[in-house]
Amino acid sequence: MKKLYKILVDSKSCHGGDLTWSLPKKDGKKWIPGDWHKVDTVKICNSGLHLTDKPYTWYKWGCSCYEAEVKGEPIWEDNKCVVGEARLLKVVPHPKWWNDCVGWVNTLKSIAWLKPDGKPNKEWKLFETRDAARDAAWDVAWNAARNAARDAARDAAWDAAWDAARNAAEDAALYSRGIFICDGLKLEKKHTVHLKKRMEVWQKGYGLLCDVDGVLYVYKKI
Repeated sequence: MKKLYKILVDSKSCHGGDLTWSLPKKDGKKWIPGDWHKVDTVKICNSGLHLTDKPYTWYKWGCSCYEAEVKGEPIWEDNKCVVGEARLLKVVPHPKWWNDCVGWVNTLKSIAWLKPDGKPNKEWKLFETRDAARDAAWDVAWNAARNAARDAARDAAWDAAWDAARNAAEDAALYSRGIFICDGLKLEKKHTVHLKKRMEVWQKGYGLLCDVDGVLYVYKKI
């Protein structure tokens, strides 16, 4: 049987259910499994204990990953299954790319958003703006940026980040995906360099309006 996993947030199911699971405990180097959970009605995406063989697809911000054990034959649909009886065996450590991404997202609050450092890069196309509408839009974008990469786990999380935000949030999500989530994949260096240049605009306190053939059009508020 495939290894099965459960993704929880604060010990609870986080993809439609609200069951509080009995968690495994560590005694020295040994894990003591949690208690068995049992339900009578089993129907995929409807009722039962749902698990997966591809945990990263189901990652959420603040989640924990557990290896699980089941009784009976799982009913499968794509990368998820449902059973009537299951328990959690041990914590599965997060991969490096996830921890790096979380660390990166936590640095976003320290950026001096739209407070230029007075040292714009020479290759930028820089202009100034007094556009009140842009200021209002920025407030929305920042609120999204603060949360943009929360669900950053492979494709599922990228979709959430992309839909959630524009402007700074878009670049934060691009950065997370290209630098951390794709770490170890065969991504040409020029792409990661460009992502870093885009994010540098925001880190230096400017705003990125657009990117035309690799040229960054940058604005600052006055």
